[in-house]
Amino acid sequence: MRAIQFTQHGDYQQLHVVDLAQPTPAAGEVLVKMTAAAVNPVDNTVRLGYMPGAKQPPQVPGVEGVGTIVNSTVHGLSSGQRVIVRVGAKGFGVWDDGVWQEYVAALPDEISLIPIPDAVSDVQAAGMASSYLTAVYALTITGGFQAGQRVLAPAVGGAVGNALVQVAHALGASRVLTTAGSTAKAEKARKAGYTDVIDLSQESLSEGVMRLTDGAGVHVAVDSVGGAITGQALSSLAQEGTLVVIGYAGGTETTASVTDLVFKEARVLGLNLFTRPASLIAQAKETMLRLAGEGKIKPLVGQTFPLAEAAEAQRFLMEERPFGRVVLTM
Repeated sequence: MRAIQFTQHGDYQQLHVVDLAQPTPAAGEVLVKMTAAAVNPVDNTVRLGYMPGAKQPPQVPGVEGVGTIVNSTVHGLSSGQRVIVRVGAKGFGVWDDGVWQEYVAALPDEISLIPIPDAVSDVQAAGMASSYLTAVYALTITGGFQAGQRVLAPAVGGAVGNALVQVAHALGASRVLTTAGSTAKAEKARKAGYTDVIDLSQESLSEGVMRLTDGAGVHVAVDSVGGAITGQALSSLAQEGTLVVIGYAGGTETTASVTDLVFKEARVLGLNLFTRPASLIAQAKETMLRLAGEGKIKPLVGQTFPLAEAAEAQRFLMEERPFGRVVLTM
């Protein structure tokens, strides 16, 4: 079968198409024929060798994707059923070979194989787990969001940022603020129906938040970007607000004012979904599937690439900052 593999850590060009043996499911596992796979920043982190504890090369990347069950004797999962395949207990793409390959043998637990609602296509569903599952978990479980609160979710064009905006609206936020890195992206977002978009080429994040909220700030901010955005998100909080940091594609260092912590009595929390309890992930999964089934969230796909162009797909995601998810098709 075809797969993408790197044999040493390094740049995008370490990703090569290889021919590997089709996996044979162990007892209790399910064989899945992959149809699409998401391209994520974490794939870049693993390939560069920056992920603590990750499998050493050779490694097949990919922490999530979509496929069809080839055969199953597991209750609740049937042959021909479409499922999301995610990192789960086997650690796809991090601690074990990932899903950038034509077949995967997966454990049939409730957080590794997730049935796909009929209203969601394979390409749309390919990135649902990392974006929407993370969004629901960060907002509701880590961030403690309650309906009626104001939310900040930077990067409307990013997979997680866009998911956060949709999830916050779906769960009853009174207002959801987001950002775009250029006037062109801000206009594109507004035309797509996102109203409270801060154009970071025209004003800072904190200035935009205070302008849009008349100085009140937001109750919950979820930062999927990192870098300078983290410090500005902190200064955008309302009194006793919460900042949840879940990403670092924009940088691993920030500048923040200690007074924002002290005078606002703010909370700052980090989230690594890979280490969260399965029971809480399952709780977030049920919320995600309910919202998807009700049509309240719709994954945004910016660009698709064939599997053989995985190196370019990864570069495109990291350097071009597309508006929407990047997906590999098999």
